[in-house]
Amino acid sequence: MKNVIITGGNSGLGFETAKKIAKNHDFRIILACRNLEKGELAKEEIIKETENTNIDVMKIDTSSLSSVRAFTEEYLNKYQTVDVLINNAGISAMRENGLTPEGFEIVFATNYLGHFLLTNLFINHFSTNGKIINITSDMHNPPGGLEWQGVDYFAYKAVDDRKRYSFSKLAMIYLIHKLNEIINENKLSLTANSFNPGFMSATNFSGGGGKGRDFIVKTTMPERYGKLETSSDALAEIVINNEFDNVTDKYFDRSTNTKDSSDLSYVKENWDELWEKSLGYCNLK
Repeated sequence: MKNVIITGGNSGLGFETAKKIAKNHDFRIILACRNLEKGELAKEEIIKETENTNIDVMKIDTSSLSSVRAFTEEYLNKYQTVDVLINNAGISAMRENGLTPEGFEIVFATNYLGHFLLTNLFINHFSTNGKIINITSDMHNPPGGLEWQGVDYFAYKAVDDRKRYSFSKLAMIYLIHKLNEIINENKLSLTANSFNPGFMSATNFSGGGGKGRDFIVKTTMPERYGKLETSSDALAEIVINNEFDNVTDKYFDRSTNTKDSSDLSYVKENWDELWEKSLGYCNLK
């Protein structure tokens, strides 16, 4: 049985994807959630809908490096190996601000740094043909563009910067590029890809808004609009279908189709800086 970890798997894209993967009973789903009560409710619904009883709920708060470490230790004691890691949990800069108790800007920590640590702690525990999928956003290239201001700025100082969410999603793409360098250098049987689900107005992440907001999003920025049903279908397909076992370092755009991400997302010196700084932030070698 293959183990699929989905951070933030109790709602939105993570939840819908979990349900679709769980319909294939060869997969065990681990809902890695900040709120265990909501996670258990999600588990009950998935089991009821799919009749797959191999659904587990485990606590993680990706804004906290200590929580990530505790989750990883608990998981490895229980399951030993990982088949698929979907780094999905995220928060909006419109809803959250400030620093974490560990001193990091909260959107940077939640959306990126916690996933950086989680991925690194698991890197030697993936099974053959393991898959890492980072959920990013086309807002990694926001209207007006994004200026690189150095990693320390976004890690510590960008508390009031409206584009801190965009940087966190750019960082998720940078992590995929660097992971692919490491995969190639060490000949690991792993793939690592980015997935953009599009702006989905029906999710908890965006705050809902119903048909009115849905219409506004589709009409004002159709190039960024995404359907939860379509994007979760595609993400589940990438996980389940063996045709994607050798597809790596790609940017999937709201489907199983790939495209180029922003020009800024291919600047190697930036992702090297991000990697080295992140190792320091997490006290990793």
